[in-house]
Amino acid sequence: MAGSILADGTRRRREGGFSLLEALVAASFLGFSLLAFNAASLTLTRGTKTADSTSAANAMAQQRLELMRSMPLGHTSHVSGNYDSASNPMTADGQPGGIFNESWIVSNPDTPDFGLKTVVVTVSWNDPLPHQTQLAGFVRCSVVPCP
Repeated sequence: MAGSILADGTRRRREGGFSLLEALVAASFLGFSLLAFNAASLTLTRGTKTADSTSAANAMAQQRLELMRSMPLGHTSHVSGNYDSASNPMTADGQPGGIFNESWIVSNPDTPDFGLKTVVVTVSWNDPLPHQTQLAGFVRCSVVPCP
């Protein structure tokens, strides 16, 4: 029925609008959509932060490896063993007090070949899950085979 009949014989048109139920459904849909958007934003932000930390950790490991490789042949830093940075934990620029822990291992002499030692640098951090990145390279010994 398009409308009701008034006393003077004219038809009253039905006024357009929304019912309370329709408005409630629309508001609920909008609310759930905003919650989903917020959750997606949080996930993307966490992913970006993890990517930033991974990039910083790779740069730190690369810096340590290049420092080890630039030292003179037979330097005391090339002695086989496990080492930790004195600044642990440190910030991405190497200052004390951050979230990164840096360690490295210098292999036994002549590993993997005569005259070489392997250096494996590990940088680990938590944000809030534990992560780590590793880089490996070689340093030369001062004599072949390594002493």
